[in-house]
Amino acid sequence: MVHSQQCDYAQALERFLKSLAMYEALGMKALLANTLKSIGKTYGLQENYVKSLEYAQRAATVARSIGESETLWESLTIVHRAYRQLNRPVEARQALEEAITIIETLRYQVAGGVEAQQRFFQSKVSPYRAMIELLMREGRPTEALTFAEHAKARALLDVLKTGRVNSAKAMTGQEQEQESKLRSELVSLNTQVTRASQQESPDQARLDELKSLREKARLKYETFQTSLYAAHPELRVQRGDAPVVNGDEIAALLPDASSALLEYLVTDEMTYLFAITKSAGVQVYGIPIKPDELSKQTESFRRQLADRDLGFRASARGLYQLLLKPAEAQLRGKTNFIIAPDDKLWDLPFQALLDGDGRYVIEKSAVSYVPSLTILREMKAKRNRRRTEPAGPALLALGNPALGKETVERATLAMRDEKLSPLPEAEQEVKALSRLYGRARSKVYIGAEASEDRVKSEAGQAGILHFATHGVLNNASPMYSHLVLAQGDKNEDGLLEAWELTQMDLHADLAVLSACETARGRFGAGEGIIGLTWALFIAGVPSTVVSQWKVESSSTRELMLSFHGQLRASRGAGKLTKAEALRQASLKLMKRPETSHPFYWAGFVLGAVHK
Repeated sequence: MVHSQQCDYAQALERFLKSLAMYEALGMKALLANTLKSIGKTYGLQENYVKSLEYAQRAATVARSIGESETLWESLTIVHRAYRQLNRPVEARQALEEAITIIETLRYQVAGGVEAQQRFFQSKVSPYRAMIELLMREGRPTEALTFAEHAKARALLDVLKTGRVNSAKAMTGQEQEQESKLRSELVSLNTQVTRASQQESPDQARLDELKSLREKARLKYETFQTSLYAAHPELRVQRGDAPVVNGDEIAALLPDASSALLEYLVTDEMTYLFAITKSAGVQVYGIPIKPDELSKQTESFRRQLADRDLGFRASARGLYQLLLKPAEAQLRGKTNFIIAPDDKLWDLPFQALLDGDGRYVIEKSAVSYVPSLTILREMKAKRNRRRTEPAGPALLALGNPALGKETVERATLAMRDEKLSPLPEAEQEVKALSRLYGRARSKVYIGAEASEDRVKSEAGQAGILHFATHGVLNNASPMYSHLVLAQGDKNEDGLLEAWELTQMDLHADLAVLSACETARGRFGAGEGIIGLTWALFIAGVPSTVVSQWKVESSSTRELMLSFHGQLRASRGAGKLTKAEALRQASLKLMKRPETSHPFYWAGFVLGAVHK
């Protein structure tokens, strides 16, 4: 395998064939099938598709005979590639259809909750994308879009369709005791890591030791969660029963004639843009750029904005020409873009791209983001079924939590970053929101009262949630990304982590995370950005406003007050959508010379599947 990665295919084949002879002699069929698959893949890399097909088919035959489903679908994907290169499209499609059927069946067998489902599926999207490329070559764009939906946000779709599982009800007394012990260990280690890292002169060796212990504790807790699903089959949610959106349903997702749905799909060979409008229906545009180059350009542009680089305009124009210009005629006059990104495009602030007239996208159109069109359909249906408003306050806001002796001296520039410095602007922000909504319709907590246990006890009754506090991104383990709050209850550590959010039952229509990089997380193939926003969708919140880079406190306070003010002022007839309210707030900052750079107004994005 190392030789293959180094493109030394002759050496790779020599070793694989020796292994193959050993496995055949020993009768080790599982390893035999896997090696046949590897040989087929290597011949494919050499562009010897006849040999690739021969060995991949042999691998599939052996894998099928012993029920090795993983090796079988992988072998069938190689079979498809060989058939495609040999100009045998019918057989290529048959191989892909079998591979996809196997993956769909395997989804029912995953032990574990929504995170386990996501991890399972993210390594299995290649057959879906290959099917899309096949359908595009055959001139069948609507069917290709349907398969694109099959490959997006499936774990999130399962939760929306069937509800989350309450594992506590199924646990035995011994299991409940074990879970309590594991959670207490996590809380203790989180607290110790926070204290150690915020000392003026941290002991790095001790800090590294604590972090290592915390990672082991996290693994133990995750293993325990997975074992619960294995021990209690009744916890497994019904998977795959929610059909993906079809061609007849797509047009109904458009709220009006002035809106456009834009779904991107990044494949190994091309990037595709599916643009849907009421007047033109579904149109597809091929964008000649491969994933690595697209990722490079996207990240470069995001960094330019985050660093307040004055040379960002060339990148903003180039990305507009690449990603939106192909559909420009279809999108002309559309004032509302609903975008379903893919891959690194989740990190791209489309609102800050510059068109041919030198105007930002947001100057002409409101912009919001959705995980997939099917998720858009399901969340809209779910919200329509919910007839009652939350029983609690219109607004629950927490700002500038007291972090006790762990708090460090305030940074020279009040950036909301991982240094956990005090946030006086955030405190002013939530106090101003209290005045805006009225004391009778809002609950605002600051300092020691802005605690984790308060969020867990009160957030389920609020109509809007607003967190003006630090957000800490964990790229390696995105479900441990967290919002920093006061500790409060001794059983809490003050870190409201993404995995904890997924276990909450929230009824808010909107959550605003007025903190740094809360929109970000690890990209999970087939699911989008896995992190705080994904967790809030799981918890039941259909709309979130989150940030894509470290934001500046003063301008953030102005943006947030303007956004909430727009929403409050437009109640009743002619009510603004959340996307339009955020657009108006952004334009207000853009028009001021000192905050005209996109750094100040483009960092916050709206993830919304409900207007």
